[in-house]
Amino acid sequence: MRNLFRRFLPVAACIALAGGAEAVEIRIGATASNLSPSEEFYKDAFLTPGTSIGGTVSVDAPGPLGFNVGAERFSKSAPADWDGELDAMMVSLFPTASWEPLKGFSLYAGPGAVYLWGDYSGTDRYGRFVEADGSSVGFAFSAGGEIVLAGPLSARLEYRRAFMDLTTGEATMDGSTVAVYPAAETDLGYSQFGFGLLVSLFGGEGALFGGL
Repeated sequence: MRNLFRRFLPVAACIALAGGAEAVEIRIGATASNLSPSEEFYKDAFLTPGTSIGGTVSVDAPGPLGFNVGAERFSKSAPADWDGELDAMMVSLFPTASWEPLKGFSLYAGPGAVYLWGDYSGTDRYGRFVEADGSSVGFAFSAGGEIVLAGPLSARLEYRRAFMDLTTGEATMDGSTVAVYPAAETDLGYSQFGFGLLVSLFGGEGALFGGL
């Protein structure tokens, strides 16, 4: 996670410089969310949504346009009577348009892209221990609201809905790699309600380091 944000910060700075330093704000923050995969197997086997923890870099360009770049980890263990586990990483990019109906409070929304990779393991109904991994790219939509708490600190509530699929042609069963035919189709889409705390670094009112 730390290495991902070391890569994102220079990208965010370049976007900001291109837009005009005096009108651009760069913020970083931590996020936590309730994430519910759309796959029916997940709902039947894991029963409840999981938790996603991560971080975000937000670049507010001149006018209503902004960019949110994020990385987060999702993990979930099955109920006590089963050994299933899911672990995934997600990287997202959302250009957004915002509107400020009140000073210090704004609403925003926009489409975006999500890249996901991860792995699954668990005993199937035939008693075989199955392991599989993969990655996919999909599109998503986000909408939320943000309020300035004090100085450079702000809080954000956000909803996201992502759409993506994965085709699996092989898996590991009881330690041996086997072909899956026909290939299994998995819905990797999800819905997500999240909360974030962000700190303004550059360009905003009360920013920790002033203007760029």
